[in-house]
Amino acid sequence: MRFAIGDATVDIIVDDDDFTLPLTGYFPDRDVGLIERHRGVLEPDYLDLAGNLAKFAIQSFVLRIGGRTLLIDSCIGEQKNIPDIPSWHQRRDSGFLDRLRRAGVDPAGIDLVFCTHLHVDHVGWNTRRENDRWEPTFPNARYLFGRRELADWMTQYHAGSALPIHARALEQSVIPIVEAGRVDLVDDGFELGPGLRLVPLPGHTNGQMGLMVDHAGERAIFCGDAVHNPLQIFQPRLSTSTCVDQNVAADTRMKIFAEAADSGRLVVPAHFRGSRCACVRARGSGFEPVFSCRPK
Repeated sequence: MRFAIGDATVDIIVDDDDFTLPLTGYFPDRDVGLIERHRGVLEPDYLDLAGNLAKFAIQSFVLRIGGRTLLIDSCIGEQKNIPDIPSWHQRRDSGFLDRLRRAGVDPAGIDLVFCTHLHVDHVGWNTRRENDRWEPTFPNARYLFGRRELADWMTQYHAGSALPIHARALEQSVIPIVEAGRVDLVDDGFELGPGLRLVPLPGHTNGQMGLMVDHAGERAIFCGDAVHNPLQIFQPRLSTSTCVDQNVAADTRMKIFAEAADSGRLVVPAHFRGSRCACVRARGSGFEPVFSCRPK
């Protein structure tokens, strides 16, 4: 799957296209009546109401722009110890790297890996198991981690307060990259190049960041987990049960949607199935998704 931002291209590399979570548990404050009104838009790609499920993809975005190749978020990985999610535990033969190569990208050709935040499903392919060690999967890349994001997680890790699923992700997919000297710590406002700027998107995690692209007269934002599901475009103050600060997450989302509706910026969340991205249109006092705004 591919779309364009001006003359830049974005390839979507899917690692898991059928990940589900209980709708009532993950979105506890959902508006049931609103869901019913927009059921035709939300089913079957994003919700399964009969099964009480919210549906997600786990995917990376390969942005080729200005002669460089950037991988945004690195999904689940293989051979990772993730017993909390059995379908991800000790995975093998997932085909992710083959799909990357079929898109015309060799792992050695990745210049930058940007992790919007450091959750398990955004860092997994940072490393591969080789010679009984976790080695960088993308051997020639610099890895961009938010300075605040990494500091927050390492504080939790050393204090023993990080949940086991997050502590293992740090041990397997983050700390080895730091120890290999491949990380550049970046702050809000960091510019990767002309028209490429990192912006703060706190709430889901304390230090989550997104990538703003303003290129050749077109705009996009790769916004990680600031938005999980199109349901949140209809109900923008709806945060997930996993957000560290649900009010801050809601404020962040409102800013994304307001700016996108005003500027025509394409919103590219980490976990949309179906169209994988959306434009946002103001409607009354709220917003609605427009899925047909980019070729697929």
